[in-house]
Amino acid sequence: MRQIALKIIKWKLKIISQLFLARYKPKIIGITGSVGKSSTKEAIYTVLRTEFKVRRSLGSYNNEIGVPLTVMGEESPGSNIFGWMVLFFRALKNLIYNKDYPSILILEMGVDKPADLDYLLGFIKPKIAVITAIAPAHLEALQSEEEIFSEKSKLALALPKAGAAILNFDDERLRRLGLSLSSRVLFYGLKSQAQLFASEIKDEDRGAIFNLNYAGSVVPARINSFGRGQIYAALAACAAAVTLKMDLIAASKELLKIKPLKGRLRVFSGKKETTLIDDSYNSNPASAQIALHTAKIFKENGNYQRLVLVLGEMLELGKISRRAHLNLGREAAKIADLIITVGREAKNISAKLWFRDSGALKKKILSLVKPGDLILIKGSQGVRMEKVSRDLL
Repeated sequence: MRQIALKIIKWKLKIISQLFLARYKPKIIGITGSVGKSSTKEAIYTVLRTEFKVRRSLGSYNNEIGVPLTVMGEESPGSNIFGWMVLFFRALKNLIYNKDYPSILILEMGVDKPADLDYLLGFIKPKIAVITAIAPAHLEALQSEEEIFSEKSKLALALPKAGAAILNFDDERLRRLGLSLSSRVLFYGLKSQAQLFASEIKDEDRGAIFNLNYAGSVVPARINSFGRGQIYAALAACAAAVTLKMDLIAASKELLKIKPLKGRLRVFSGKKETTLIDDSYNSNPASAQIALHTAKIFKENGNYQRLVLVLGEMLELGKISRRAHLNLGREAAKIADLIITVGREAKNISAKLWFRDSGALKKKILSLVKPGDLILIKGSQGVRMEKVSRDLL
């Protein structure tokens, strides 16, 4: 019965969202990738909202339920059937007239299994496609990185000739994809061969400063967040801005307003005079490497006694799981003074201080850290590493 109700809801959401798109004709920016989708979405929204009426996906509204809800401007009532009835009635009312309907929709479009994007692209027609990076993730449903690339590249391949693909130049697969597209392509990245790139990057206590380079112009920029992932998000936002004819200087000023999302490389003062880098929202090999790099830079620029890495296992990696965890362990050992791991596969990172789950670590974490420690917390959602973060705050 539940599955039948879900199918009916999905069908209604698809039909009504199609009517909204036909009625209001917003320009759609679709975002996908293996890492940084949500941060990129927030960065683009923050930069564009000063000159355009924009709406972006809430939270993780990136699937066959969440994307239509964003189009309609609604939030899910969960399993409340009466709530869904009210939602559909309200949506039909807004379909007739809504003076505040946005001119631009920023839609995060996730891929957890084959054909996820096929379903969404059946009725969502982006004019701008942003692909952040391709990396191992969801490999229990998608069998290889090449299959991940094949699925996520559909977003750019579906663009009309008048559309624009905004691609991370530093990802070799996306470089190749860009060369094959008939639409306009704007590459961004940290390499100077990209059309829009960051240079002269300097990490500070509260973020980073760098230069934006585009079409012969050099514009200074600053962000109040940490990690190269946040710089990539800022670059993608500026690329979206110039694609929409927004001035690069105006766009750069808005970067200061970008706020890091919960559980994504946020820095806090911790108990016992520690400093906490909370990156507990999720993890895969690519995002874990970014987190390690951020922690390394943080330690080099600060006055910390030890770098403590608290690493939960990376889920949904399929047959590459053991190798990915071993590789992460090798990289972690190069920079860490202490490594604490959580979850079955995390034993392959380091088994010296290993805990079955985050609940078990919670009971011990305060006895393992010392004053002056810099502590990075990272792990997949299913490992619930945010519990450890909360105990340290």
